[in-house]
Amino acid sequence: MLERYTLKNGIPVFIVESHASPVVSIQAWVTRGSVHESAKVAGISHFLEHALFKGTRRRKVGQVAAEIESRGGEINAFTSFEETAFYCTLASRYFKEGLDIIADMMINPLFDKDEMAREREVIIEEIKRAHDSPAKMVSMNLWQTAFPNTPYGRPVLGFESTVRKINHTTLKSYFNQNYHTGSMAVFIVGDIEAKKALELAESKFAKAKRGPAKAPVVKFKAPTPSTVKIVAISRDLKECHVQISIPTSGIADPSIPAVDIMCSAIGSGESSRLYQRLVKETRLAMEAHFGLMATSHCGMASLHLLTAPENMNAAVKEAFEVLHKAGREGLDPVEIERVKSSLESDVISGKETVEGYARRLGYYYSEFGDPEYEGKYLQSLLAIDQARATDALNQLLQRRPVVSLAHPSDMKLDKKALTAAIGAKPAKPQPIGKTSGRPEKTTGLGVTYLTKPISTLPIISLRLLFPGGSREESKDKLGQGLLFGRLWTSGTRSFNALGIAQLLESLGASVHGFVGKNTCGLSVECLAKHWKEVKPILTECLLHPAFPEHEFATEKDLLLREILAEKDSPGQLCQHNFLTAMYGSHPYGRSPLGTKETISNMQISDLKQYYKDYIHRKRLVVSSVGSLASEPWNKELENILKELPADGKAAHPPIPIARSTELKIVAEKKEPLFQSHCLVGFLATSFQDPERYALKLLSSCLAGQGGRLFLELRDKQSLAYTVAPMNSDSPEPGVFGFYIGCSPEKLDRALSGIRTEIDKILDKPIDSKELDRAKEYWIGRFELELQRFGAQSMLYGLDEIYGLGFDHSYTVPEIIKRLTAKDIQTAAQKYLVPERAIISIVHNETLSEDQVRKAWNVERPKLVKSREKTASSSL
Repeated sequence: MLERYTLKNGIPVFIVESHASPVVSIQAWVTRGSVHESAKVAGISHFLEHALFKGTRRRKVGQVAAEIESRGGEINAFTSFEETAFYCTLASRYFKEGLDIIADMMINPLFDKDEMAREREVIIEEIKRAHDSPAKMVSMNLWQTAFPNTPYGRPVLGFESTVRKINHTTLKSYFNQNYHTGSMAVFIVGDIEAKKALELAESKFAKAKRGPAKAPVVKFKAPTPSTVKIVAISRDLKECHVQISIPTSGIADPSIPAVDIMCSAIGSGESSRLYQRLVKETRLAMEAHFGLMATSHCGMASLHLLTAPENMNAAVKEAFEVLHKAGREGLDPVEIERVKSSLESDVISGKETVEGYARRLGYYYSEFGDPEYEGKYLQSLLAIDQARATDALNQLLQRRPVVSLAHPSDMKLDKKALTAAIGAKPAKPQPIGKTSGRPEKTTGLGVTYLTKPISTLPIISLRLLFPGGSREESKDKLGQGLLFGRLWTSGTRSFNALGIAQLLESLGASVHGFVGKNTCGLSVECLAKHWKEVKPILTECLLHPAFPEHEFATEKDLLLREILAEKDSPGQLCQHNFLTAMYGSHPYGRSPLGTKETISNMQISDLKQYYKDYIHRKRLVVSSVGSLASEPWNKELENILKELPADGKAAHPPIPIARSTELKIVAEKKEPLFQSHCLVGFLATSFQDPERYALKLLSSCLAGQGGRLFLELRDKQSLAYTVAPMNSDSPEPGVFGFYIGCSPEKLDRALSGIRTEIDKILDKPIDSKELDRAKEYWIGRFELELQRFGAQSMLYGLDEIYGLGFDHSYTVPEIIKRLTAKDIQTAAQKYLVPERAIISIVHNETLSEDQVRKAWNVERPKLVKSREKTASSSL
């Protein structure tokens, strides 16, 4: 239940006690965003978001994040058009400390001159990163073209030219004008007592600067374009990213609920008429959806398409024919009811995590002045009928749309043909309680059942896990597992793909296949009251998948397009090249997509054989978490599973992986490119290696805003917006790595910076303070990540199927606590040998190995000989 309070200085505080898990989220929202800026300082709201992390009167640079992360929590912020929010989520035992930090940030920031100059460089890196993303550029160009000469036409990040002019003085002035009692609101959701939380908030926020509640007036006049506007960029791409948007009113306008329902009914989900027509039937697009984006003053009904260049105009034409037909004939009442059920499910599932719950309260308070307005808005959506939804569509189709797209550089864009494809305007025609303990394990028919009843929310999360996965594929069948997973639930003996999608989306439920490196399976999510309707779908998909010819052809075509576009993302390209260099011919080095040749030659019989080989009861693990009763539930599942074959093909034994004996460098040129991407890594541990958790703890030392990489390479040197460790382990050896994305001219410094940090790790044990922070960080993150029932059911199931034991996760915190700084250093010296690193780089110019080696081979520390001795003994 939401409790509403007002502090003595006028700040509203909203508190929800939720004892489902020992976690709390603390959020401070400020009703100021990029639309409240002047054009001269565009991006200052976002800059200020960064600045508040850079020290206060009581905390040094990096200490804000470090104090939260040292307790295993998460702290972050975001800036939008109309608000800026700061939030932390952590174990409830640290609530006092978390609230103190959030309040300190909001009241006592320092704005140190040198720190602001360094952070400016970081933000410029973030802007450059956005310019490398086709999707983000399409979105920014869309808003700029739809709402020119308005605050909504400027990107929230601002421009490099305006950000470079912002300094510590302008930031402090903007903060004093906009961050005060009249603009702030505090939201607390989690395992706390409301009365004590309020008392603490009164104390911590007492010294907030006083100010008026009224926000600055946003000067806005909605344009009414008389022609179709088109803005396009050409890039090194394989596909076309297209957004076509029709301007709407602001979110509080009475017309918006009908527009919202209409957009979702036509273009949300795989069962929608738009997706079925564009992706499944005509195969003109790989993605197709229609949705509403709305702000206080304006909005857009936006059509998104991802298409092959040769299909772009045809896809746009077909999409508008779908809209026009819906306008002429009227929306189907079944479509509308499907959306309404899905929205009701979203409202419930949105409260599953404390952070999500608090964020929804903050959003509705900021936009509507009422944190519980979500319920009222839902009622207005549920009141929309077929006539009102259809009328909303026809009114929109009277207006001229705005088109933003990114296309391959070798494609010639014909704007006249695109405008013609759009065509002329048509004629009008529950309470949260306590959680349960550990899951229970039972067996029967060769199946292991893991069951954890939780009554806090009426949700069921179910995972069926079979040994198998992409590592089992032969070289001539690469991509077989992924294609199988995508088609597993696309049709059965009794249901076609559309029927499955329509039923599940009408219930707000999901049943889908998944295939990882070592396992495959089915995932089920639904409200408990809908289990009876979902059960027949699950049964049919599990026992009688049909792999329909049309669905197979569609998914096969989509996968071929994905393979073609795999190298469009420089970050993904960097990782792909890294894994290939690391693993060679081992299955872990292959792309799960397969190759153009193997997918082109794939037949339905290959998927049926995959099903026959790996979908059987031997070593099957069924993991269930949620609103269920253990005994009757397992018997119900057993009645389904007894129809499966008792045995089948066994997974292959582990394949030896040769560790690198020398430095390996793979560099690829891609242009234009605003940021270089660099990944440095090493073959690391498997599940059986005793150093597994020492490397996890090392990753915690490096991760987050309080970690070494962030503090040294981002905060102090302003080399990058994103720098992070990468740590994966699996039944066969995984990877420990370091990723950084930076401006091309900073690549050498970034590479040397990573090497320097590795040398520090190898030559000097971490101090006790950093070790304690890393332990609390890891354990706290573990608690946060297991809020969702789906995360729990998957973790228990994987641990069981990999032979670790379903309750292994409960022992891990104690393992982490026992580790010493020496354990971490020893593990690092064994696996992180700089002379045997794999370095993958995607750069805007051709790089020679000598250039990379020069940046990598910085001056060697004194302890290198002992380090090399340790490394040699580990081979």
